[in-house]
Amino acid sequence: MTARYIGSFLGAVLAPLIVSTLDAGGASVVRKADNVGQTVAEYALDDGSPKAPICTVQHPHLLNGYRIRPQWNVAGVDYCVGYPAKTLLKDPATISLAEVSVDVANRSITVTGDDVTLDGYDFSGWSFVTTAANTSLINSNFNGTNPGGPQSSVISGAPSSSNLYVGYSTIDGLTGGGHAEFLVEMEGPGLTIEYSWLKNSNSDIIGRHGRDGGDITIQYNLLQQAGMGGPKTHGDYLQVYGPTVNATNILYNTAIQQGGITQGFIADNTDSGELAGNILIGTVSYWMSASGPGTDPANLSGPFNTHDNYFDVTRAFGFNYPAIGPNDRYPKTVFTHNVNMVTGRIEQDSAGAKATPSRSHP
Repeated sequence: MTARYIGSFLGAVLAPLIVSTLDAGGASVVRKADNVGQTVAEYALDDGSPKAPICTVQHPHLLNGYRIRPQWNVAGVDYCVGYPAKTLLKDPATISLAEVSVDVANRSITVTGDDVTLDGYDFSGWSFVTTAANTSLINSNFNGTNPGGPQSSVISGAPSSSNLYVGYSTIDGLTGGGHAEFLVEMEGPGLTIEYSWLKNSNSDIIGRHGRDGGDITIQYNLLQQAGMGGPKTHGDYLQVYGPTVNATNILYNTAIQQGGITQGFIADNTDSGELAGNILIGTVSYWMSASGPGTDPANLSGPFNTHDNYFDVTRAFGFNYPAIGPNDRYPKTVFTHNVNMVTGRIEQDSAGAKATPSRSHP
């Protein structure tokens, strides 16, 4: 994809471009592009909307009234995420696979064999742990009334597990008496979460610790309300603590925070990564940070590209932690065209490279 960026909001005002596309319901939507040369058709290759589930859009009016918004389709605003509305969810007690242990008395599920896919279950009231490789959870519903694992998580991957995939699902950690500290906690290498609605955690929404290796891919999700556990809480939308991760990709998500005590996406201890196309709104400290192994940005072995994020930090300390940011001293951190939706200000390196959005899990 070819994209050309302008260097200031003034340039966008003087050279507006009107573009038209279809929202998730098929209605025509007219949007003003804020950067010349980028079109809806180009961004549609990456925004996730072509593979979105059919369900009710969660926050269709979220971006109304902002001075500027992205022209692509936004998760949870222009298209729905979570399990499809017509899914007939099944009772986990009916699972009968040699690779899956079902403890009906304690309402717990443990996946012990590799390459298991569980599709279309209502896991409300059940704890879920995988100790295996290549577990996939899709088109399902989860809550936090019976969390498990060492971090009291709705979904937990043990150190022996790898390549956990969560897609097209809804995970609510606190509603209805839930008390989950984490929504998804992975101790093994490899984690992908996409097209899901993750909401309400006492502490972190997504945590990664344990063994080194693997990628983290978080894309096309709606995430809400981390760090809701009270005044001693230290929440995060993503926290990586301990292991070195090969690459961390956070793409085209919508994150909304009201109250609580939390940080945003803290992509520490990664060799490289990308944070792009996200909508970030609400009461966090800062929405992003990144570092290489040893929690040091100087140790990044590849680029960490932060670009084309749209944010409202009216009730936050700022977009990026001061340790890294536009024109910082680290050669591997690249900031390009990150837009304050309230003021129109663009935050980017004065002579930064032009990063290109990527899709890590097609």
